[in-house]
Amino acid sequence: MARASRTLNPLHFEDLEPHRFEDLVRQLAYDYRAWSSIEASGCGGADDGIDIRAFESSVVPEVLDEEEDEAPLGLPTPGRLWIFQCKREKRITPKQVERYVQESITGEQVPYGFILAAACDFSKKSYDAFRAALVGTGVQEFHLWGKAECVRWRNPAGVAGVIRHLPLV
Repeated sequence: MARASRTLNPLHFEDLEPHRFEDLVRQLAYDYRAWSSIEASGCGGADDGIDIRAFESSVVPEVLDEEEDEAPLGLPTPGRLWIFQCKREKRITPKQVERYVQESITGEQVPYGFILAAACDFSKKSYDAFRAALVGTGVQEFHLWGKAECVRWRNPAGVAGVIRHLPLV
């Protein structure tokens, strides 16, 4: 006998209040890498194009003394800087993608990584514009997180589980 499947209504990220969408992205970021800290820098306004600032966990090994048999524990160091820009718009054009990158990557302190997270899906032209805008800036790793990526994220409870645990604002 065939089992009936379950249909879920689409999640309307664009209907979330801006800080709630940033909270959602920050919660998803916790599963993306091992971070030494994640800062919600966009909550206070005047964020300079940075909604979330995160530092990867990093451990630098100590120099092994020739007389020691065991390797010493590593020393914690400030990790690589990542910048997240969150947009909860229904549609983002390639020109807007370029503008968001230019606003976020100013050259004063070039981050190791940059993520533009949005409540909508991106077209191929938007992906191409994103890549073209970041190549040559010094940013080593960059990703576009659209609606599809946020919905399919690795959280076992799914995005609905993440939303359910977001703090009420």
